[in-house]
Amino acid sequence: MKHSKQAWRLFFPLFIVLLCVQLASAFPPGDPCGKNDEVYPKAVALTDHLNQITAEQISNFYSRRHENRLDAFNGCVLVAKDGQVVYKGAFGYGNIQYKDTLTTETPFQLASVTKTFTATAILKLVEEGKIALSDPIQKFFPEFPYQGITVKLLLTHRSGLPDYIYWGKESGNSVDYLDNQALVKRFIRTKPAVRCRPDRMFMYSNTNYALLGAVIEQVTGMTYQNYMQENIFRPLGMYNTFAFDVRDSLGHCGSACYQSRWKEWNLTYSDGVMGDKGIYASVEDMMIWDKALREGKVISPEMMGEAYLPRSLDRYSFSKDKSRNYGYGWRMVKQKEGYLIYHNGNWHGCNNVFARDLNSGYTVIVLSNKANEKNYFTQPVWDIIENVKNLQNIASLQ
Repeated sequence: MKHSKQAWRLFFPLFIVLLCVQLASAFPPGDPCGKNDEVYPKAVALTDHLNQITAEQISNFYSRRHENRLDAFNGCVLVAKDGQVVYKGAFGYGNIQYKDTLTTETPFQLASVTKTFTATAILKLVEEGKIALSDPIQKFFPEFPYQGITVKLLLTHRSGLPDYIYWGKESGNSVDYLDNQALVKRFIRTKPAVRCRPDRMFMYSNTNYALLGAVIEQVTGMTYQNYMQENIFRPLGMYNTFAFDVRDSLGHCGSACYQSRWKEWNLTYSDGVMGDKGIYASVEDMMIWDKALREGKVISPEMMGEAYLPRSLDRYSFSKDKSRNYGYGWRMVKQKEGYLIYHNGNWHGCNNVFARDLNSGYTVIVLSNKANEKNYFTQPVWDIIENVKNLQNIASLQ
């Protein structure tokens, strides 16, 4: 990786110089705005050429990762701007046993990227007047043993509840898989110790979004997977997206999940719980999701704006890096202008990235089904995008 990074640093200055020369020729003297009928098509062609080079550079980056046996990236990538594809590519296998190659329409286990769907579904129910952010969890589950925990605190990971994901099966329990309603009952029955008092600080816990999944079921009278299918996926045309029920005897049509050396992950006791994980989607459907959120097709732009606000500003939360925070279902990190909004995922070898620059309109989606924490390193992609933005700015000034 050291040599590739050095090559990266050497390439971009040359890349910029060559394209600046082309840009200057696209807007000759006497037509500073590029509006001349003969010149304008040339500028458009140059923009298309710039996009093509951008796609090639992103493709080269992931091709090198895929071909490097110490990295061996296996997954799909899509980069979009304002809902339009800049680059998309598929690398490797969806199922190694059958040599089933991936496509950009292959569904992947989203892992914690699922939380972006769960949070949006909750905010949709808020806008419909069916729940309120201030509602205590006892409104939905009267016997829940912890006071002071609201829908808002679940959304922002400020409940202080322990993470169920590390629990094993209870002794004498013959059920193969835990589900959302059974999780609520287990909290009521066993009353595990909390990690901190409610609203003291941000403390990430999958329990929060599993409980929100249970709230969705309780309020709508539908299973989580049916609610998401009828109210989110189908209306948006996300036909390669679904919430997987592990008790479905037909299985699913998504990619298999693997450890780093192609050993397939087996389903575990907690795989029956949804909301914190459990949704499968393709990179192309994730672009539809990104665009729908930007255009206010699911919840209003005002409510979406609320979701992107940092909600843990106390001195304890994110103490090691105050540039980071969490909203309603979204992680965020400060940039020169506003925040980069994102959520990563990690479950059964699926190391995923869904990152969105709301200011520039760019979105980077990386979905993988073979364990590889290098998938979270997307800075080279953002470097390519930043250089494109700079070149576009130069073009506008010629």
